[in-house]
Amino acid sequence: MVTRLITAAVGIVIALLVFALHNTVVLPIMAGVVAALILVEYLRANDLMRYHLSSIASLLFAFLLPQLQIGMIARYRSMLYVAAISCILFDYIRHKKKMSEKIVFTFLVGILLFPPAIATAVTLNNAHEQHGIAYLTLALGGAWIADSGAYFVGSFFGKAKLCPEISPKKTVAGFIGGIVSNIVFFIVFCAIYGSVMQGKGIAVSVNWFITVLVAMVCAVLGTLGDLAASTLKRQLDIKDYGKLMPGHGGVLDRFDSVLLVLPFFAAFAQATTFFEL
Repeated sequence: MVTRLITAAVGIVIALLVFALHNTVVLPIMAGVVAALILVEYLRANDLMRYHLSSIASLLFAFLLPQLQIGMIARYRSMLYVAAISCILFDYIRHKKKMSEKIVFTFLVGILLFPPAIATAVTLNNAHEQHGIAYLTLALGGAWIADSGAYFVGSFFGKAKLCPEISPKKTVAGFIGGIVSNIVFFIVFCAIYGSVMQGKGIAVSVNWFITVLVAMVCAVLGTLGDLAASTLKRQLDIKDYGKLMPGHGGVLDRFDSVLLVLPFFAAFAQATTFFEL
């Protein structure tokens, strides 16, 4: 527990530094590093790092994709997809006796799932001229607050297991606690954010119904992403994807709950808004 809390504290400090520099190259670079680390863990877990061309192409793709989310260089994003997939297919042809279609599929799932999801953080940060960083905070909090809330509530009150064969520590009480924690976090954050903006002379009203609804959806999607990653770990017979984050496992172990929440939040932010000017 202590190790887990210390690691979380370090992560929060790093996140605050990145958020403070969110309008600089720091955010896309950090997103690229996180995406590449996640992909390294995923490829290692599936024993695919031995395919050097596909691995290098995939990791370059993971790092570069967040850099190509906004601005004039975003026009080259499609070329990056084509280049990465072409390298994997070329590797498949070159290693036709070793590289099965299952391996190719695993590579493609890796680059089409993890990097785009993490790169959405950059898109979300720029989704709204004034509220972008608030949206990014809510999206990441919507995954991690629910996860932390579920962990603590489940530790103290959880008896009935949610999915014992996949994640023995997850409980029904923890799942409900995660949803409630998310709702509280969203309401408190939006209330404080609205007050801060009004203090700057910008009148902001919060759509509380949408706020609560999205908080609940984020908690459910975060749990789904977590359970999917846990299912893959069970199939691969591994405990964690890595050891980079003591008490949490690897980067993918910490970001699995983010993989669905960030894209959902980005899509939602394009359709409507929490804050009405």
